[in-house]
Amino acid sequence: MPRTAASEIHAKVVGRELKGTRQALGLTQAEVAERLGVSSSYISAVEAGRRNLTLGQLANIANAMRLGIDISFIRPDGTPVRVDRA
Repeated sequence: MPRTAASEIHAKVVGRELKGTRQALGLTQAEVAERLGVSSSYISAVEAGRRNLTLGQLANIANAMRLGIDISFIRPDGTPVRVDRA
């Protein structure tokens, strides 16, 4: 599927969040790559926003960093949408 401007922006946001989280955990790209069985260049491409990830791929990366995923949605003005879970 071709990348749209919106998907490129989302890929960059996800990549930036993954990189910041990885660094906060004190992990290198090589360590995360080894845990996933992928190359460091793949992790670099993800963090740079050059890869669109499926939810499964995102979950695998989170698992490699021993984390879960919490998804939130925001309005165009940047305010979060609050959802009460039943």
